[in-house]
Amino acid sequence: MPYSRAGEPARRGEEHIVAEPKDGGNAWQEVRVSLGPDAEVTGKLSFVTATRIEGKLKGEVRASGLLIVGPQAIVHATVEAANLVVLGELRGQVQGAGRVEICAGGRLYGDVESKCLVVQEGAMFEGQSRMGERRPDLARTELTT
Repeated sequence: MPYSRAGEPARRGEEHIVAEPKDGGNAWQEVRVSLGPDAEVTGKLSFVTATRIEGKLKGEVRASGLLIVGPQAIVHATVEAANLVVLGELRGQVQGAGRVEICAGGRLYGDVESKCLVVQEGAMFEGQSRMGERRPDLARTELTT
């Protein structure tokens, strides 16, 4: 399901999940963890529930659920997430995601490995994309003469 910023009209025939709270409420009711805009974190983070990042983060992030990089976020990390929504800036590799969506205004600089990649109009993606099922590592065969 596509994501959009508050106030953006949905395209005809598309349903959008709004990425900003409506009427002071939480539009992301499934989000249980949030790093606010004043947060600066460095290290390895692991989440088992939907998470939203609004601050600065450097390191590694693993999320077994939805990971949202908010519009104010600046993330420099290797990311492994079940699903990823980029509204702010993400620099680093994205691995093993089921769905990666870069929304209008979002910026992703790095390589992406996912089953599905969506780059909305007005979004920026600079890197390589590998889509489909994750292939098991192939053993290297050395040639001997």
